[in-house]
Amino acid sequence: MASTDEFVISRMKNPFMEHNGIEIVSISLEHSVLKATITDKSRNPYGMIHGGLIYTMMDCSAGITARADNNNYVTQNVNVTYLGNVKDRDVIYAEGTVIKRGKSVTVVHSIVRTEEGKLLADGTISMFKLAE
Repeated sequence: MASTDEFVISRMKNPFMEHNGIEIVSISLEHSVLKATITDKSRNPYGMIHGGLIYTMMDCSAGITARADNNNYVTQNVNVTYLGNVKDRDVIYAEGTVIKRGKSVTVVHSIVRTEEGKLLADGTISMFKLAE
C-alpha cells in the first residue's frame, strides 16, 4: 500500500466522495480500491443501494486510478452495466483497473461489488487528461 505522500493528485480532497461516504482503500499506478459506507440515504425507495451511488463509486475509482500518474483528468465517457443489488449490506467496494493509458485518454475498467464478492456493476470509463 502506498504512503500518504504518494499519488497526491489521486488523494486530493473530494467533497463529493466525502458526502457519499466513499473512502480510498488503496491506490497504485494501475489499480485502485474504494469503499463506501452505506446509510439510509444511500438507498433507493426499495431499500436497495441507489444506482447513483454505484455509478459514483465507479466514476471515482476511474478518476483516482487515472490520476495515479500525477495528471489531472475528467470523465469523458461511461458505460455501466448494472448486474445486481442488495439491501442488507453496510459497505460496498469499487475497483478501477487501467485498460490503456494514452496521450490524452486513459481507459479504466471498474467494478462494484459487495464484501463477499457479489458483482453489482461492471463498466468502462474513459478519462480525459487535462492540459497542464
